[in-house]
Amino acid sequence: MGKSDQPRAPWSGKQTGRKRAIAESGTALAIIDTIHSGGLSAAGTGWGGARNRADRTSEYLTRRQCEGLIAAAARAQRMGLPFNRHWTIHYERAGVAEIDAGRFIGRLLKLAGDYARRHHGKIAAIWVRENGDGKGGHVHILLHLPAGLGLRGRTAHWVRLAGGERSARVSRVRSIGRGLTSADNGGEHYQQNAGAVLAYILKGADAETGATLGLTRHGERGLIIGKRCGRTQNIGQLLESDQLTHQLKPPSPRPNNAKMD
Repeated sequence: MGKSDQPRAPWSGKQTGRKRAIAESGTALAIIDTIHSGGLSAAGTGWGGARNRADRTSEYLTRRQCEGLIAAAARAQRMGLPFNRHWTIHYERAGVAEIDAGRFIGRLLKLAGDYARRHHGKIAAIWVRENGDGKGGHVHILLHLPAGLGLRGRTAHWVRLAGGERSARVSRVRSIGRGLTSADNGGEHYQQNAGAVLAYILKGADAETGATLGLTRHGERGLIIGKRCGRTQNIGQLLESDQLTHQLKPPSPRPNNAKMD
């Protein structure tokens, strides 16, 4: 993997909203207080975004989608499947069209899930597609991979198996926290970094949603065809008893989720 596959071109499609300079891993969520399961799809199929049809487009994450992603992340942690990888795939560079991106992402997650199952484990993941000026179509995946498993040398192969082409700077994986055991330990540093990276992938929220949820960075427009975000089924369904009072702590001055797999 290269040192970075994310261009530093400035963003030009920003909706009205606050934005401050942040560390590369993201910024902090303010307190997300008492998200009730009644506000989310019980089957986990409604908040993930439109299906992959050319006439179904969006430019921002909605409040419902953001709350669904936050709820899924909290559920993953309660289930003992905390996210320990931040995986970015620039699918446009791999020759994957916007209309095909949802299926491409689904295939990648199936390959990751099959890999985990072969080692008697399982994954959990949430993902958000973005399409920024100077970056093209790409997806951020927050992934739980079982302890002892790595992605080094696998992601490029999976991109090809999922329908992409070999190209430079397509896939990048970072660990969340100081190292790959940080999520399992669940300490304060991990919580700070997990909150930072979750907030980072929500930066495409519309201005009203960003302000409501206390996102420091939001309103970053990007045209997406079809499904804009999603999650694995095991963390999608919320029980009626699930009421999330989940506080994501501010990041440390320099959140460290930069360790490569």
